[in-house]
Amino acid sequence: MTSPDPAAARPGRLDSLTGLRWWAALLVFGEHVAALRLGTRVGEEDERGPADDVLHFLFGTGTIGVSCFFILSGFVLAWTYRPETDTLGRFWQRRFAKIYPVYFVSTVLAFVMFAGMGQVPGAGNVALHLVLLQSWTPDQSVYFGLNPVTWSLSCEAFFYLILPFLFLGLRRLRPAGLYAVAAGAVVLSFVLPYTVGELVRLPYPEEEIISTAPVGGPFAYWFTYVFPLFRALEFAAGAAVALLVRSGRWRGPRVPAALAVCAAGWLANLALPPRLQHEAGTFLPFVLLIAALAVADLDGGWSPLRGRRMRFLGEISYCLYVFQLLLLAVVAGGLRPALAAAGLLADADAALPTWLVGPVVLACLLLCTTAAWAAYRWIEKPMMRRLRPRTPAAPEAPVSARTPA
Repeated sequence: MTSPDPAAARPGRLDSLTGLRWWAALLVFGEHVAALRLGTRVGEEDERGPADDVLHFLFGTGTIGVSCFFILSGFVLAWTYRPETDTLGRFWQRRFAKIYPVYFVSTVLAFVMFAGMGQVPGAGNVALHLVLLQSWTPDQSVYFGLNPVTWSLSCEAFFYLILPFLFLGLRRLRPAGLYAVAAGAVVLSFVLPYTVGELVRLPYPEEEIISTAPVGGPFAYWFTYVFPLFRALEFAAGAAVALLVRSGRWRGPRVPAALAVCAAGWLANLALPPRLQHEAGTFLPFVLLIAALAVADLDGGWSPLRGRRMRFLGEISYCLYVFQLLLLAVVAGGLRPALAAAGLLADADAALPTWLVGPVVLACLLLCTTAAWAAYRWIEKPMMRRLRPRTPAAPEAPVSARTPA
C-alpha cells in the first residue's frame, strides 16, 4: 500500500521560504567578505585583526548557506511540481528561464574581468561553464575557473534534471520511507566524507584557489563540497520532507524551536572537522527549520521571515549570490589603494582600522544588494517573462517561494 498522493494535499503560499533565501545568501556573502581580511595587513597569512576574528567567527563556515539553498531547492521544487499537469519540457524550460540569463551575464562578466587582467580562461573551461558542467571535474581551475560561486548552479542544473524522476520515486513511498530518505541523507553526509572521500588521492596542484589540505586534499574537497551527486543528498532530503509536509504527515518542531536548533547546529558545526563543515553540521537543523517555516505559513503560525521586506530581499537573493563575489573582487583590488591615496592608510597593503571594518562591510553589502536589485529588475524578471513557456500550465497550488539557485 502506498501513501496518499501528496500532490493533492495542502496547497498554500510559502512566503517564509522566500525570506529564508536572503539569509542563506547573506551567509555566503559574509564568508567571502571575511576572506578579504580587511582588518589584517596584506601578506600576514598567519595573523588576523580583531575585526577579522569577529567576521571569521560569524561567517567562517558561511558555506553552509549553500547547503541551505540546496535543501530549499529540493523542498520548493517538490512542493510545486505537478507531474499530472506539467510536462518535462515545460518544467525544464521554466528552470532555464529562472537561472540561466543571470548566470550567463555573470559568466561573461567574469570572463571579461579575467581577460582584462591578462588571464584569458581556456576554451574548454569556458565551454564547461556555458553548459553548466564545471562541477563534474575535480579541478579547482575548472569549477572555480570563472565566477567561482556558480559551481553550485552546475549542481542545481543536475538537480533540475533529476527532479521529475526523483519526485515520482519519492511519492511512491510511505511516510516512514520519506523520513528514512531524509534521515539517511543526513547520516551519509557524515559518513561519505570519511569513506569515499578517502578512497582517491589526487596530487596537489602548484596553486590552489582554496587550500584543500584541511579537508584531506583536492579530491576530498571536491567530493565533499562541489560534486553534484554528493550534494544531491541535501536536495533529496528537502524533496522528501516537502512531500511529508504536503501530505500532512510531517512531525517536527515549530519555528522558535527550529531556530534554536539551527543556532545550536551552527555552533556545533564550528567544532566539527573541516570536511564536515560544508553541510553535515547544519544539515538536519536546516531541514527542521525549512519544514517549520512551511508549516507556519500553511497554518498561519508565527514566522519572522514572512514580511514584505523579507520577501523582497528573498526575491533578489539569487542575483546577490551570483554577482557578490565579482563585486567583492573589485572592492578587494581597489579599496586599500584608494584609502592609502586619501591618507587613511599608511600604504596600499595596510590593515584597515578596526573601527572602519564594520562600515566597509556594510557598504559592501549595500553595494551588492543594490546591484542584485538592478540585476533582478533588468535581467532576471524580463528574461523570465521572455523565456518561460508561452502556454500556461493547468492550475496548480499557489506558491510564492521560488527555487533558490
